[in-house]
Order: sequence, then structure tokens, then C-alpha cells
Amino acid sequence: MRVVQCAGFYYPDSVGGTEVYVDFLAQGLRDQGIDTVVAAPAMSSLPLEYGHNGIDVFRYPTPKIWRRGETTGRVPHRFFEVFEDWLARQRADVYHQHSWTTGCGLWHIETAKRLGLKTVLSVHVPANICMRGTMLLNGRSACDGQIVPARCASCWLQSKGVPEIASWPLAALPVSLGPLASVPHVGPALAARSLAVQKRQQIDYMVAAADRVVAVCGWLHRALRANGVPDRKLVLNRQGVRSLSAIGAHRCPEKNDTVRVGFLGRWDRAKGIHVLVDAFKRLSLDLSVTLDIRAADSGANSKFKTEVLRAASCDPRIRFREVGNEVENFLASIDVLAVPSQWMETGPLVVLEAFAAGIPVIGSDLGGIRELVCHDQDGLLVAHDDVSAWADALQRFVNDDLLRMRLRSGIKPVRTMFDVSREMAAIYYDLTTNSNDAA
Repeated sequence: MRVVQCAGFYYPDSVGGTEVYVDFLAQGLRDQGIDTVVAAPAMSSLPLEYGHNGIDVFRYPTPKIWRRGETTGRVPHRFFEVFEDWLARQRADVYHQHSWTTGCGLWHIETAKRLGLKTVLSVHVPANICMRGTMLLNGRSACDGQIVPARCASCWLQSKGVPEIASWPLAALPVSLGPLASVPHVGPALAARSLAVQKRQQIDYMVAAADRVVAVCGWLHRALRANGVPDRKLVLNRQGVRSLSAIGAHRCPEKNDTVRVGFLGRWDRAKGIHVLVDAFKRLSLDLSVTLDIRAADSGANSKFKTEVLRAASCDPRIRFREVGNEVENFLASIDVLAVPSQWMETGPLVVLEAFAAGIPVIGSDLGGIRELVCHDQDGLLVAHDDVSAWADALQRFVNDDLLRMRLRSGIKPVRTMFDVSREMAAIYYDLTTNSNDAA
């Protein structure tokens, strides 16, 4: 069997949760004897081929600046024929797409289906469903994910700075105003309801193009079902970590009385570094505790990064470093991992990596984190945007030796990418051997 894995971003120019997932999945499938190749767009006029961790990678060209017709999906992006020709030459059995972007979206999966491949779409982020992109209703609480045009339009408008009291009249405007979306400044606001309807239609298109739709967490599975994805196509295949021995082997013994809090993620407001820093600064200077932040810098959030670094500059206990390849060593050097996400995560993988290393987690009481962390058993769950609650949770962890011991001992074995790849292989074989079940 030959499988094409396609993602909207990939190594080495992008390192995120989906990229890590696709990399590990491809390796796991290879170890099971499934021939796997990865495809991803590149902002270039020429294609590029290389290897990554023993897997062939094809980067098909896309423009550096998108045109409106491309971003709205009315036409395929420029150089699309390069992707189409390459895919036709692969003679693959299954096309598995992991993104829903201009460079890796509806045109790509529909082309795979037209070429006769079985199609699988994994949903990794809330943006496939949520206009706001966070799955937080009005930016405050977890949403059920069902697209209700007026509600979603109002929520989205608020994310753009429209006051809530003004968002509802705008959200009630007729769908017929959709063409105004291209009008600068006011157009999107007037077309908000139409944009919400289009979001719902995109899910219908997605379902029609995919033989299977894979949700990587429970809340996302429920949200997809609420938006009409049929049970015969919908699959829950939760995330996993790579080899447990690779992570756990670096676990260090207890060192000293200083409690080490760690953060591992990227410079993005949605990851909540600012909440963690503000909470940590409230801890008494008498406490023997440090905060080590390892954050990937994409360059797109330089202003946010500057703000956080300035806020932390007055506290010498807070240390920053860019993320490298030393994730296992970093996890081995801390006592607890803080995951203060300000959106509905579908993982994140770092929670599973921490548990695999025997490290408890203090995380936001939202989405995938809530599904992975059992409060007072292997970690602590905290109201995501409550700085005082975060400070209290950190102080409780630092002051209570018995709590730290109990949380460490409460960590159970975690799911691995071997489990993920084995279940995914079963999906592929089911599709290719039961052709009548595929559409």
C-alpha cells in the first residue's frame, strides 16, 4: 500500500503540532510496511524534494501572495497543476490530508478523489469549524462547535473588535449581503452572517470529498458530528507520542529544593505565555521556584513576544530560550509543565510528552487538555484566563511536597504514535478493501 500524507506546513520551515504528528505518523506507517510520502506547499515557483527522518517529502509550489479567488476557493492556487501531476504519478492508494488551508484544502482532496484515491481528512485544529479559530464562545467559554450562523457571526465580529451589543444586529443582516465581504473595512462586518453560512457549507464540501473524517480528540469529534458529519465517515483517533523509551530515558532523579516550572510551545497569544508570566510574577520572591520558557519563534508574533519579555524582565526567576531539539532533556529538567492555552486545543502533544516523561501538568481547563489531564490525579486544571487562579495553582504545587509526589505517581501510561499509526493503517485497509463503504 502507498499513502500520501499532505499537510499545509512542514519541516524544516515550520514546526508545529500537526507537523510533528504527520512526521511521527509517517514513520509509524513505514515501520508497518506501508509506503508513505509527505507532500506540503512551499512559497516558491519551483517544486522541491528532500528526505526528512527517512521519509520522502515533496514540496509543491504556491504563490508568495494569495489572490482573493484563491483564498475564497473559487479557483485553485497558481502552480496547482504541479501538485496534480505529481499526485497522479504517485500511483498511491490513499490520500490523507491534515490541513484545510488555501495551499492544502478542498481543491487538493477533491483532486485526489477524482484520481481514484481513497481520501482521509484529519481535523487537527478548531479553525476547520470555528470562524474565530479558538472554539471559545464570545472569547470566554468553551463552545459546542455547532455552526449557528447568527451566533457564530456575532462571536466572530467580537473577535474583530466589534462590541457585543453591536455584533448581534450585524449578525442578523441577510445572507444576501455576502458579496459585500470584499469591500474594504465594513464589508466583512456586513457579510458576517453570510461568512458563517459559507463556513457551514465548507464542512459539507469537506465531508463530500473525504471517505473518512478523523477527529483527534473527543470534543472535536462531537463538534463535527453536531455539524452533520455522518457516523459512517467519522472516526476518533486520538493523538499519541513517539516511542516512550525515547522520552522517558532522559528522566532525571530529584535534584534540589527548587521547584522548576516549564513551558514548551510557541510564541502565540493563544498559547497563553502572557497569562503564565503574569501569574508567576505574583508568587512570593521567598518561594524557591523558577520558570523556564522554551518557545518557538515564528516571527509572526514579534510584538507579543516583546510585550511578554518586557513583563518578565523584572523577575530574574523567569528564563527564556528558543525551542531546540532537546525536548526530552528539557522535560527531564523540570518538575511540572504549564500549559496555559487560551483556546480549545486538540491535544496538545506536549501534555502527552510530559506524562511520558513522568512530569505532571498544570493546564487550562479547556478542550483537549481537559480530556488528557485528570485534576488532582496527574495534574491540575485551571480556569484558562484567570491569572489569580493560575498563581494559586502554581503556589499550591510549589508549597505541597505531598501533592507533587501524588501527581507524579498518578500518571498513567500514555497513548503512543504506534497506537495511532496502527489504527490509521486499519482505516486505510478498510477503505481499500471495502470499496462500497468508502463514500
